[in-house]
Amino acid sequence: MSDRASIDTAYNGSPNVMMRAWQAKADASPEKVVSFMGLESRNGTFATTESPNEGGPTVTREWASAVDLIREASEAIRVGEERAAELEAQLAQVVAQADLEIRRLQQEVATGLQNLARSEERVRLAEVRAAEAEEWLVRLHDAAIEAFGNRARPAPVTSVPDETE
Repeated sequence: MSDRASIDTAYNGSPNVMMRAWQAKADASPEKVVSFMGLESRNGTFATTESPNEGGPTVTREWASAVDLIREASEAIRVGEERAAELEAQLAQVVAQADLEIRRLQQEVATGLQNLARSEERVRLAEVRAAEAEEWLVRLHDAAIEAFGNRARPAPVTSVPDETE
């Protein structure tokens, strides 16, 4: 695909970019305006200075105005192409930055998943240790009750306060 074809296919029809050069000169006086109204003769042909032998009025065409309009149009196209190139460069930069950000976030997610897996393993091991400790506490309790449970319990000693004033 040629450069021109890629520009044509990417053009979305918006006149804003293409008409900037023309709009800059739109406030100028209409000295280069060529009116084609009333140029038709009775038989539907246009009168020109090339056929002065016809009896009607001759109209001179302003070829310089046409050339100026072509130059302005080509300038507008050039400006549009430059703007498109700038936008493509900006787009490439944004895409590169987004790609870096995506990679960074993917790395963070992977690190987070690794941390989560380690934490879950620590929790599982802690639960196993807690269950084992509970089991030993039950055994110790049962052994203490079995060993000391049959003896008479001494009455708790309450201390009598001294009444000295």
